[in-house]
Amino acid sequence: MHPSTATIKQCAFLHLRKPSVTSTICNEYKDVLDSWPDSKHQLPLVYSPKYNITFFGIEKLHPFDSAKFGKIVQALQTQCSIKSSQFVTPKEADLQMLSDVHTETYLNKILHSSWTVAQVTELAPLVSLPNWLLQWRVISPMRHHVLPHQISPMRYHVGGTMAAAGLAMEYGWAINLGGGMHHAYSSAGMGWCPFDDIYLAVRKLRKVSGGEVKRVLYIDLDAHQGNGVERDKLSHKDEDLIILDVFNAGIFPKDYEANPAINIAVELRSGVSGNSYLQHLEEALTKAGQDFGQPDLVFYNAGTDVLTGDPLGRMDVDVQSVMKRDEMVWRHALEVARAPIVMVLSGGYSKNSAAVVTDSIRNLMEKFDLLSKGCGQQSHVT
Repeated sequence: MHPSTATIKQCAFLHLRKPSVTSTICNEYKDVLDSWPDSKHQLPLVYSPKYNITFFGIEKLHPFDSAKFGKIVQALQTQCSIKSSQFVTPKEADLQMLSDVHTETYLNKILHSSWTVAQVTELAPLVSLPNWLLQWRVISPMRHHVLPHQISPMRYHVGGTMAAAGLAMEYGWAINLGGGMHHAYSSAGMGWCPFDDIYLAVRKLRKVSGGEVKRVLYIDLDAHQGNGVERDKLSHKDEDLIILDVFNAGIFPKDYEANPAINIAVELRSGVSGNSYLQHLEEALTKAGQDFGQPDLVFYNAGTDVLTGDPLGRMDVDVQSVMKRDEMVWRHALEVARAPIVMVLSGGYSKNSAAVVTDSIRNLMEKFDLLSKGCGQQSHVT
């Protein structure tokens, strides 16, 4: 086919890019990115090998697979022919960044108290371990301890979510292949969530965009109520954060004080089927479009603990329904909200969580041509 007559597929989200915002913010993300990615060669898939937590086997006492992020990346590389150089590598969030949402008292506790780390991760054996070891393997870098150049997984997740929110302005979409710590809030952490990466990312993007990004639709489809983000919304009296939360009301955290922050709440029960789940979601998305119009950004928490057999989510949503769910949210962003979307992975405790996440992302790439021209791929005309 002659180049002048060839049809070149373009990413469906390309027209949702915000170039005016990108030109303003690209230099403001040097704290979480070594350099702003090249959209011709890199994808807005944010990942660091440092996301994965291994702790001499103790991490296996918690049902969450804390090393699943690497499994997802390996599968995407194999199944979607994505090169390692196409992923965007974030830097960790430092204390100054974390303090934009979290109190000094809480940060001191999470950085210096083994008891606090044990509470947040729900791993009681950690109480008996020295704090410097916990900081090394779980929370914080060791610059002030005896192992000065080690990693801090949780803070890398925060940096990744912040980076992904910014990259969504450049590409029209972005996925942090981690993040989604929606139970943490300003003065506390819980449920494996030490930091509220979601609200930290929202606040950063709003600030550096000079007000061009203001109204954010936050869609939380993790099986658990996103109480941390909701509490931070209430604390900051943030009426421009619109929250749609679909969750199992019969399980943790049952945070009734956070409920007033939810604009559209869908409270489900254990055992809800995939068909029923999708019907409730469709109604909620329709209401969001009718009541709240077009936001500047859609922020999607795509927890997979809704899956059948998940020991903590206790729902009965099949794999195909989870993939359909994610597609519905992305289509809402594209066709109704008409806003860039950033997605984080959040919870998922079943053995097939990593595989389902991979399958769903691959489906999104196919349905919305996310690997086409303008999204990290050189165009090829044949």
